[in-house]
Parts: sequence; structure tokens; C-alpha cells
Amino acid sequence: MNNLQSHISASHIEDILLHFSNSMGDLETEEEILWDMTRNCISILGFEDAVVYLVDENKEYLEQKAAFGPKNPEGNEIINALKVKIGEGVTGEVASTGLPLIIKDTRTYKKYIKDDEFRLSEIAVPIMLEGKVIGVIDSEHSQANYFTDQHLKILLAVASIYAGQIARIRALKSIKESEFERWKIQQKASRLKMEALSAQLSPHFVFNSLNAIQHYILLEDKRKSLRFLSIFGKLLRYFMSQLSEESVSVKDELQMLDWYLQLQKLRYGEKLNYSLSEGNLKEFPHARISSIIVQSLIENLLEEQISQSDGHSEIELGFHISTSEIKFNVLINNKKKLSGPNENPSYFNSLTPWEEYIRILNEIRPFEIKSKVFEEVNPGNGSYLKSVQIIFPNLANP
Repeated sequence: MNNLQSHISASHIEDILLHFSNSMGDLETEEEILWDMTRNCISILGFEDAVVYLVDENKEYLEQKAAFGPKNPEGNEIINALKVKIGEGVTGEVASTGLPLIIKDTRTYKKYIKDDEFRLSEIAVPIMLEGKVIGVIDSEHSQANYFTDQHLKILLAVASIYAGQIARIRALKSIKESEFERWKIQQKASRLKMEALSAQLSPHFVFNSLNAIQHYILLEDKRKSLRFLSIFGKLLRYFMSQLSEESVSVKDELQMLDWYLQLQKLRYGEKLNYSLSEGNLKEFPHARISSIIVQSLIENLLEEQISQSDGHSEIELGFHISTSEIKFNVLINNKKKLSGPNENPSYFNSLTPWEEYIRILNEIRPFEIKSKVFEEVNPGNGSYLKSVQIIFPNLANP
């Protein structure tokens, strides 16, 4: 097409814009959209050059992303791609104000920035998306007073057409990224559930529980056998019922802890003493926390500490509840073995660390569960103190 110096009818402008629309076809990437835009500015409008800039992520600069003309001798490649600060030059001013601009003679425009060579006229229009400038279409010409209001009208319409396509591409990309993130979260959630089942029904836990039951049966201690078997059954039912639950009530977790520690007490006898406090649960009877973590923490701590203890181990557990958060406090006090290395039993390495459950839960849910650990050893009497606090958000329904 020749220079649009003469008046163009509305129908002719519609034909030009139709050419732009049809040329896009099934373009699938933002890069393809931008290069198509520049090529059509040359082939349809007869410009000497055309450059498309996009605003960078920090919204400080315009960066040349596609060009057709001297800056693009072949393929999709720009020679010496220019970077213009927002507010500077013709394109920077358009990006700053969101208003199109025609410079009839660049020799009279102090902000003019020379790119590959000096040209006498320039036109720039903003590419708008959701009311914000995301880029600029720019063209320069060797003749002064080359660009007209007709050029401006057409380029504004072109910018609108391509902005719609860019919006479509970005929306599809966002959907794909969201779907991928959801898939990753689902994979982590599935992994967490499987690990939770493994932790709650670990072979070590089941084997030792059944061993203890068998021990009391062989001793013909019917009372302890039935008690152990009853508690063991309740724990299994609780674990299975909670497996698909994202949160559990503090009241139920307290009951689970009592059952679990009773089993451990039957196993270890005088080697283990415990106290369990419900704290201020009566003030917050509907308090809820994330599942899995409490049981995992206690199993980890008991297997670690009792195996290293030389005598009694004392464990104190309790909850402190507020409207927004729930603190679970554990304190273990024992005497370390005085001779030989303090090695954990082999099965301990198969237990998933309670910290790992917290990390995974924080990744797949916006829980922001926190933990604090304190350890202290007294060399004089060999006593060892370990304190763990987990801070949960209170997941009770308001």
C-alpha cells in the first residue's frame, strides 16, 4: 500500500484492519503475535520500519521485542535491541502517558532518541491491556511530516486488535500454569497421604504393638492383653478415619495421644512416664489443627529419646489455644547413656521426620505452620532436655 496521505474511507480502513486480523490466524505465542504485527505494518501500511516494545517486569523500561525493516535483516532477530526508560524518547513518553504521539519533524523534538539511524518523522501508539500500557508500536520514516491522523487511527485500532490476542495468549498461559501448579499440589497431597498412612501404620509400630500383645498373652495377663488390644484397635480406627481429613479437632488429637502413650507405657513400663494436658480446650471446644503432624512428632521424639535414654524418660505434652493459633508444646527430660555411642535404632531412619510433614503441608496449603526446638544437656548429671513447640493456625470454622 502507498503512503496514506490522502483521505481513506471508513470502509477502506475496515479492509485494512481485516487484513491485520486475518493475518494472525492461529498464532499460539506472544512472540509470534508481535512479529506478525511488525511485518503487517510494513506490508499493509507501507511503512519503512516498525518496532514493537514491551514494558519490562519492573515497569521501568521498554524493550524491543519485534522489528521489521533495517533492524531486522532476516528471521526473528533484532540487531542491537534498544532499551528505553519509561518517560524518555517518543516511545517512553507514550508508555508513560498512555497517549499516542506523532512527531512531524524529529529535529524539533528534544526527546528524540536515535536508534539505528536518524529519521525525520515518528509515530508511536500504546498497546493497552486492562487499562494499562503493556507496550508500544513505533515507526519512523525518512521523510518529515510523513505520518497522518489516518495512520494514527489505523495503528490505534491495530494495537487494540493485537492487545486482544496478547490477552488471549496470556490468559491461556496463566491457565496452563495454574493447572500445572494444581497438578503439583495434588501430587504432593497424594504423597503426603501415603506417607501419613505409612507413618501411622508403620511396620515398626504395628510389629511392636502386636509383640507386646503376644507378650502379655504368653504371660497369661488377660487384663493387660485385652487393654492393649482394645487401645491398639481404637488407634487403628482413628488413623484410618482421619487419613482423608485435612484437619482434626484438638479434642480428638488429645484422645489419640492418650491412647498412643498408653501403648508406649505398656511397652516401656517404668522407662517412660508422661503427662498430658488439655490446656484451655474448654474455652475453645471446636479448635482444629492440621492432621498427621502431632502423631508424627511424638513417634519421632519417643523413638529417638527412649532409645538413647539411660533410665527414666519423662514427657509432658499440652495445648494452648487462642482464636487464631494453637500451640502444641512437648517437653522431654531424660538421662543420656553415659557410655557408648547414642545411636538411633535402625527403624528410626525409616520414619518420615515431622519437620518434613510441616514443610509439605505449608507448600500445598496456606497454613504457615511454625516450629521451635530447644535442646540442653547437663554434663554433670547427664540429664538431657528437649523442648518442641509447633504453632498451628486454628482451623476451626468461625
